[in-house]
Amino acid sequence: MDFVEYKCPCCGDALTFSSRAQKLKCASCGNEYEPSAVEEWEAAGKSDVEPDLHWEYQKEAECAKRTEDGKYICPSCAAEIEVDEDTISTKCPYCDNVVVIKATASGEYEPDCMIPFQVDASDAKQKMEHFCKGKRLLPRGFKDKSYLKNLKGYYVPYWLFDCEAQADMSFHTTRTRCWSDSDYNYVETSHYLVQRGGEMTFYHVPVDGSVEMEDATTESIEPFDYKDVTAFNPAYLAGYETDKYDVDAKTAEKRAKERLYNTAESALRNTVVGYETVVPKRRQMDAQSGKISYALFPVWLFEMVYDKKKYQFAINGQTGKMVGELPVDKGAYWKYLWGFTALGTILFSVIGILLFGGVL
Repeated sequence: MDFVEYKCPCCGDALTFSSRAQKLKCASCGNEYEPSAVEEWEAAGKSDVEPDLHWEYQKEAECAKRTEDGKYICPSCAAEIEVDEDTISTKCPYCDNVVVIKATASGEYEPDCMIPFQVDASDAKQKMEHFCKGKRLLPRGFKDKSYLKNLKGYYVPYWLFDCEAQADMSFHTTRTRCWSDSDYNYVETSHYLVQRGGEMTFYHVPVDGSVEMEDATTESIEPFDYKDVTAFNPAYLAGYETDKYDVDAKTAEKRAKERLYNTAESALRNTVVGYETVVPKRRQMDAQSGKISYALFPVWLFEMVYDKKKYQFAINGQTGKMVGELPVDKGAYWKYLWGFTALGTILFSVIGILLFGGVL
């Protein structure tokens, strides 16, 4: 027989059965519990296994094929263009014509849908200029706006996850009551196991399919407005750079699962009211009719490496939402720091002379 030890939900100490009270009792904090309540509490803590969510791919197709030498002919100037295996569209280095590589924009690499660019290059540059304006600690290249030449329009590959889900979660909650008499102050903390469940529909939960794009960046420029979703058309790629996904759908499932669970937890957590503390204890979710589709979404991207650190700045090419971290020139930082320190010293000295006739 397996050894079973029940823990007090309040303090975590071991519980013993009181024959007098016919309840489980904690010798440390004195709380008493019905055996059925403690068993339910223990069971909730052990049911933390999250089942796998199963997805159906929208299509199955043969892998894309490339020419033997990996080169393509520009339809505008007839020059040879070398591209890597992930490129869907690129700019010809000779005539600046944007070339769509049909071999990698077909088969399993052909998107199911896309959102065309709504924010043009001039608007994106104005947003970047406004964001950088007045920031004196930027590296030298920003002062002459040379950074704008690195601002490029990309169609970022995304996996979109749809499903019908049923969530079942429990939360450890507390309420506190305080009172006092002539001798003591008292604090009573009541512990509760609150259970919540519900059915949810998830539509187009996005996970970016690019290794180069950081999840924190792509998720920060969300949401995309799906009213503009349209069927894939290579014509929309003209003027922008595009890579096919290098994070496959199976790999993207892990992040999609995290987002689904976090969203469900947040929705159910918002229904738990009237408590002072609420801590998730167990969460389970089953999904049905799970489907995955492949899409291209528009992003204006600025990227640079400064002092061995990569900086990404992104603008949602549909809504214009911006996010990013800009580098700081360390030389300028110390220059301003010492300048402010010297200025502060001078001000204190002047105040000391005026008030006390000497230097502080």
